[in-house]
Amino acid sequence: MLEITSETTQTKDQETKPEIYRALGVREYFQYDPSGDYLNPILQGVRLINNQYEPIAANNIAFDTLWLFSEVLGLELHIISGELRFRVPETGEFLKTHKEENLGRLAAESTLRSLVTQLLNSGMSLEQVAQMMNLSTVEVRRLVGENF
Repeated sequence: MLEITSETTQTKDQETKPEIYRALGVREYFQYDPSGDYLNPILQGVRLINNQYEPIAANNIAFDTLWLFSEVLGLELHIISGELRFRVPETGEFLKTHKEENLGRLAAESTLRSLVTQLLNSGMSLEQVAQMMNLSTVEVRRLVGENF
């Protein structure tokens, strides 16, 4: 479980919710304070051991970088310059943020749109392009708009 802590949720996140989660058997509970105003350090975690929550040791790498390991996720939760990132320990790669994922999707769609446009401009029909690209004709029309 990961909670984003704020002024209005801090007391509940630190006092009420851990007891509820413990009773439910939630194995790990993390709190993250993106503003840095309510938690020090801004990322904290506990692990359920013998029906009690025990703190998960934070690993400080640098002044503004720390991380905790989640056994449940099999991932490291990193704070890098105040931003929460998830890292795969086996590869050392960070999972993409929502923004990075969205930018990647937009870039892929732009490339696909360009390719579909080139095929249509070469004389192929909408149906031929759809079949060749394994897309529906509706999807091809969406990609190129009303230009074809």
